[in-house]
Amino acid sequence: MYGNKPFTGFPELDRILKEDNLVEFYSLDQELLRLFYHRVIAISSPIMVVIVSERGGLDPVLVRRFQRTFGTEGEVRLRRAFKVEDVEPTLKSMGDTELIVIDPYHHRKPREYSKIVGALREKRGRKFVFSYMDREKEGSTFGLHSAQSVIKLERSHSGFRAIIVKSVLIDNIEIPFGLWSIYGRTEEGLMKWII
Repeated sequence: MYGNKPFTGFPELDRILKEDNLVEFYSLDQELLRLFYHRVIAISSPIMVVIVSERGGLDPVLVRRFQRTFGTEGEVRLRRAFKVEDVEPTLKSMGDTELIVIDPYHHRKPREYSKIVGALREKRGRKFVFSYMDREKEGSTFGLHSAQSVIKLERSHSGFRAIIVKSVLIDNIEIPFGLWSIYGRTEEGLMKWII
């Protein structure tokens, strides 16, 4: 098996997600989600990443900066699915490795959603999925039911918050983080006593 088990590097979130095999993060704030998944990729390296889109998606310089910040090393192996028809076979070709999937519903083709989620579910390794849409209104309902945890990332006045929309461990809560915590300047605070 190639790579590490993906985790966020935020102890409060990682305790909630520690047993989950399929976790989905979503946000309408593209820059926040982009920073968050670059952090997760860097911390989880070596790791396999699937990006669904025509262009962009991963900034290798930003991944490397996060790796230096968090003292991690390892390759980030990347595969792209350019067309909606490429998503399912690309996911299936990854084997049972730990996996990060960026924007699997990018093409917004509902007929393909069940194939995409089916490919994610059949994998034994842990998967973190990042979606640029309001997952409570768009995307695969089957995907929402399949994920053990669903977390909404939302910007706040002093930083951002992770809103636990679905979890097998706890009811819906919001976990606030300071602006600089995404870059590694954070302390656990009172959240360590919740779980």
